[in-house]
Amino acid sequence: MIDKFSITADIADWVEAFRVQKIIRCYTKRFNVSPTQNVSIVMNDRWEQRSINEARWGLFPFWAKDSVNADVDTFHRKPYFERMLRKQRCVVPCTGFYGWRVFGKEKAPRAMHVVAPGRPLLAVPGFYDVFKNAQGQEIRAFTMITAASSGPISTWLPRLPVVLDEEGVEEWLDPAVHDVRPLRKHLEPLEFHQLRAYPVTNNIGDESYDSPDCIREIVPGFA
Repeated sequence: MIDKFSITADIADWVEAFRVQKIIRCYTKRFNVSPTQNVSIVMNDRWEQRSINEARWGLFPFWAKDSVNADVDTFHRKPYFERMLRKQRCVVPCTGFYGWRVFGKEKAPRAMHVVAPGRPLLAVPGFYDVFKNAQGQEIRAFTMITAASSGPISTWLPRLPVVLDEEGVEEWLDPAVHDVRPLRKHLEPLEFHQLRAYPVTNNIGDESYDSPDCIREIVPGFA
């Protein structure tokens, strides 16, 4: 499961990459995003304008199997996702994500930050729902789509986020598309050779820790 990611790109990069028409709420410097926290997604608003808005990571109920990640091979077969997939698809901007790996003689796993060199802003497809809390306020919550990893990285990170290319972003966010099946051709993770993983502070395990050093490379065994 992918349950940590970073997003450090500037707003201008979001607007250009995703052809955003409206900015409602944008978090651009988040170094350790964790489930249940609010972050920004790219979506179509009720007037079908492409917007950046706030959303909570993890569908309700949070303990449900698919609340944080949705499996690319099975999500389309789940009836309770049908409405969201037809009308409430989104893109989750991401600059890196995290996993855990054991190095050498270290007893505890080491946090790893995974990035795609040459691709400073990744477009992870997802979908969202909207709920009302006890006070009647609307709360938007999303899940991101993941797929099985391959190659050496799969030994310690069995799943990766799916990443859309430019064409995939346009089709995934097209409000006129209500059948998700033709979109599946875009739903692939990056190959292991397109990724770079490097060790970072284990403080990312603390969901309240959100600092630039979360993405700073360290030497295992000397941190």
